[in-house]
Amino acid sequence: MNKALVTGATGFIGTQLCERLLSAGYQVRATVRKTSNQERLIKLGVETVPCDLASECPTPQQLDGITHVFHLAGLTTSPNLEKLRSVNVTGTANLAKAVASLSNPPKIIHVSSIAASGPGKRDQVRSSNESPKPVSNYGRSKLEGEQAIAAIADRTSVSIVRPGLVFGPGDHEGLRIAKPIARVGIHMTPGFRTPPLSVIYVHDLVDILMRTAKQGCKLPSASSADLKGRGIYIAAASEHPTYRKWGQMIGAALQRKMIAWPIFPNVARVVGLVAQAIGSGTLHYDKIREALVPSWAYFDPQLETDLGFQPSATVTDQLADTIAWYRQEKML
Repeated sequence: MNKALVTGATGFIGTQLCERLLSAGYQVRATVRKTSNQERLIKLGVETVPCDLASECPTPQQLDGITHVFHLAGLTTSPNLEKLRSVNVTGTANLAKAVASLSNPPKIIHVSSIAASGPGKRDQVRSSNESPKPVSNYGRSKLEGEQAIAAIADRTSVSIVRPGLVFGPGDHEGLRIAKPIARVGIHMTPGFRTPPLSVIYVHDLVDILMRTAKQGCKLPSASSADLKGRGIYIAAASEHPTYRKWGQMIGAALQRKMIAWPIFPNVARVVGLVAQAIGSGTLHYDKIREALVPSWAYFDPQLETDLGFQPSATVTDQLADTIAWYRQEKML
């Protein structure tokens, strides 16, 4: 029987991945920090084991019998590069070290981000065949995490999945965009010409992860892996709405008239610096840097050719389902 270890299992994507793994007949074990809320995982029947990857390696006992490792744990936002590295790089390196020490190491599906790939030029759609060029501290930390896991590609099968903007039922981050539109009909945009986005519905992302575990290509050996092409999948829909258009789509799903309120790029940069200085949390200069690039449009034909993946619905319908969930949960 397949037995999966999931890191980051208490998060938005991780919990839904655990549900899917269980329904597919996997036994599921999850690493959790002492401060994590494990209630939902326990109700699902997931075995939880204490492990903070930023400071320790999983033990041989925790990895005993594991056939697949889904590595989702990571820090998604911080203005501090070293703090990002402590989780996204050191945590990944600790996992890699533990897996590489096993006599029969499991297959690893490492969940990264398109931030590791970096943005493209205007009117350009990038793919996984292009060399990564991250522009943000977050993107650099995610790329360094990929390098840490790629270092053991000669010991076991390693595949990397780089999702775009993940949305869907269970996503609380998306509320930061939806709430102002629902309440006052305003969508703040950094700049007047916002970049095309790569987005992926959470259920489709989980499907891609499951397919990668079953039939995905693996990275070349550690000495030849250059983190592009074979063994790397960009999880993104073929539709690329701009950030402005994304707000319009949310407004349409809410049946709410939406007004885009552009902020001059230099003003946006100042706002990011001020927010960072006062410790606002998710808004800081690194996020403004990502928002002001020409394009985040990606498309990966390998999703279909290698994995046989097809999206479950249009992005419009998927976004409507997300808004319906927000309303059902009385968040809007």
